[in-house]
Amino acid sequence: MSPSTSEVQPLDYTRYDFKDPETYKVRTARGLSRAIVEEISRLKNEPEWMREYRLRAFEHFLERPMPDWGPSLDEIDFDAYTYYANPLAEGETKRKWEDLPADIKNTFEKLGIPKAEREFFGGVGAQYDSGTVYHKIREDLEKKGVVFTDTDTAVQKYPDIVRKYFGKIVPYNDNKFSALNSAVWSGGSFVYVPPGVDAGIPLQAYFRINAKNVGQFERTLIVADKGAKVHYIEGCLPVGEEVLTGDALAPIESLTEGQEVVNSDGVATTVERTMVRPYDGDLIDITPVSVGNAFQLTPEHPVLSVPRSDVQVSRRAPPRTTGVDRKKLANARPRFVPAGELRSGDFLHYPIHRTARDDPSLGTPELTVLGYYLAEGVTRIINGGEAVTFTVPLDEPEHVDDLAGAIRAITGTPPWVSPQPAEHAVEIGVSSKDLFTLCRWHGGTSAGKKQLSKVVMDLPPEKQAVLLEKYYRGDGNTYERSGTAHRVSTTSRQLAFQVQELQARQGVYASIDVREPFEETMKDGRRISHARAYTVSHPRGTRFRAVHRVPDGFLVPIRRVRRTPYKGNVHNFHVAGSNNTYLVKGFSVHNCTAPVYSTNSLHAAVVEVVAEPYAKIRYTTVQNWSKNVYNLVTKRAHGYEDSLVEWVDGNMGSRVTMKYPSVYLKGRGARADILSVAFASEGQIIDSGAKAVHSAPDTSSKIVSKSIAIRGGQTSYRGLLHIAKGATGVKAAVRCDALLPDDLSRSDTYPYNEIHEEDATVTHEAVVGKIGEEQIFYLMSRGLNESDAIHLILMGFLAEFAKELPVDYALELNRLIQLEMTGAVG
Repeated sequence: MSPSTSEVQPLDYTRYDFKDPETYKVRTARGLSRAIVEEISRLKNEPEWMREYRLRAFEHFLERPMPDWGPSLDEIDFDAYTYYANPLAEGETKRKWEDLPADIKNTFEKLGIPKAEREFFGGVGAQYDSGTVYHKIREDLEKKGVVFTDTDTAVQKYPDIVRKYFGKIVPYNDNKFSALNSAVWSGGSFVYVPPGVDAGIPLQAYFRINAKNVGQFERTLIVADKGAKVHYIEGCLPVGEEVLTGDALAPIESLTEGQEVVNSDGVATTVERTMVRPYDGDLIDITPVSVGNAFQLTPEHPVLSVPRSDVQVSRRAPPRTTGVDRKKLANARPRFVPAGELRSGDFLHYPIHRTARDDPSLGTPELTVLGYYLAEGVTRIINGGEAVTFTVPLDEPEHVDDLAGAIRAITGTPPWVSPQPAEHAVEIGVSSKDLFTLCRWHGGTSAGKKQLSKVVMDLPPEKQAVLLEKYYRGDGNTYERSGTAHRVSTTSRQLAFQVQELQARQGVYASIDVREPFEETMKDGRRISHARAYTVSHPRGTRFRAVHRVPDGFLVPIRRVRRTPYKGNVHNFHVAGSNNTYLVKGFSVHNCTAPVYSTNSLHAAVVEVVAEPYAKIRYTTVQNWSKNVYNLVTKRAHGYEDSLVEWVDGNMGSRVTMKYPSVYLKGRGARADILSVAFASEGQIIDSGAKAVHSAPDTSSKIVSKSIAIRGGQTSYRGLLHIAKGATGVKAAVRCDALLPDDLSRSDTYPYNEIHEEDATVTHEAVVGKIGEEQIFYLMSRGLNESDAIHLILMGFLAEFAKELPVDYALELNRLIQLEMTGAVG
């Protein structure tokens, strides 16, 4: 999925929770002081003018009060943050992707940087916490004289250009957070396009906060010289893969908010938010020794495992389960490893489900009947009444007595017992509505649809042992293969995985093998079709010594790892609680990507843009910070004679955003086009807008602001239109549209119009609306459900914004809105 602009993540990053180890080559102490500011400058080996600039900014920051308008910022503790943390040594920014440290490279590969570089962008930069770890520009642009590098490097290599513009567009004394940024800034992008050059292909930057309580304070400076043009952009599991929901497996795309799943601790939790993104690349096919548990996922998806290299006896041992030091394995601590790094012989973590909820209505007689029902039972209608019948081998009279006694205990009626010598079987049956209901409710219907209820799956293990014993009595057999194994077969896939889970709760790892459908020709010429069958087997000897028991489950070796090309949607979800994991075919995986911390993070960037005469600059942002981030950004452009500055600004994430991209029109004929979108959900305040300041005649500006608030989110438009004395012939238009799909949310508008010339042409319109019932009715009458109808209306509302985005960003916007709307209807 295409990354977002102020943070690099594939989609809805507030719910993705992977975080890399905090290994930094350079990191200052926590807190903010003059000494910290001086240390940052010293670490960067900056010229004296930059050091003095930082210190002046720091003094102003201390003197400047917090804003007394807008959202509350009272919870920000400036001494709680680390202001500089760099995973590379200062000046170690890479120009070759393969030179990056593996953990950082893996992080950004998840977000598509290498692919973006190859396929779409003229240059790519990546910032990780305080450090710019990668910058590269296409050779053809470099030959034209286009400079695209990190701002730290620019201070050293292009001091004349930097000093000419740095702090001139956004001075340190503009506001408290520009002062903070000016004091502690690190990283960011520097772009310079020489006169007359059209960069043509967009340049893109990615920003990521990885560490807890580390602020990010990048400084971006973009200069398009006379007549130049540039576009600058800031920057799981496949369909059908199955997740353990506690009582059964469910396709990941079918999961909904509030649905119960099981985490890697074997504890029931709930889905908080689901996600989907397009994917075009390899999937990792992982086949454990239990072939039926094979699963697929994207290469970056973290899987809880023990690499075989950690526990092997000798490096010369073959890549199977031999050569493993079982003492090392017993003491090994599983860790999350990207699926793409797993190898044959590595061990997967299979936890034991620990949820236990007793149901007194299910005692030994009921569980005895259910066990035999799974094996050989059928629910039927006989003479208009409900009945249950069982078929038991003729030579197993003890089973007949066992089952008949259980039926009598439940119904108070002796069952009929009908020997069928020709079939070498005995039919046992009873007409009982209660027993009919018990079997169908807790055991399913026909053979291929038999499935245990959630009530049974949650029973204490000692009760489940009764059911298993009777099921294996009725349908089990033993066979010899490297020892004695016990097995049952079923055409119900769900039941096979449920039996595997129940066996795990008995301390036994059971393997699942699959027999594909086939046709068989009998001696009399008849052709018989056999359905797909699942065999669940467990050892009574050395059969599965390769599987190792650990206190919370099992370590199961991987038999085979392959890659399969895939193009389509992949899914993920965030679960409640701190253990953001779930089980795929019973194996532990982690949610797959951006860190979510309980404490707040701070992002206070400054962006300075200069469009010299006749130049054109477009700056596109689609930010989706995690919902614990205070996103406090100052973005401003100066446009000179006949220049054009376009801001395309989308705000979808963060806890609080305060951002008002501005254009100061300082030359005759300069133009500004600002398109701003805010989308706020529960717990979010997006206070955004735009400013257009007309200082020269014949200038024009257009501001379009669109906002959507759902689930109690708050959006505000805060804008300024200023026409100075002497700025004659100005044309300006402001339009603010807000949409509130529910009654919980809020939208406010705070426009400021300061007009000092009488001949100015100014229009301002603001509309706040709800989705009309007639709109929904019309779309539903055309076949859409209510959720899809509302989503279509919202995307129509945002069409003006979406059409200005690169196609990948437009797709992500569409899916993000769709995901945020999940559960918002009704």
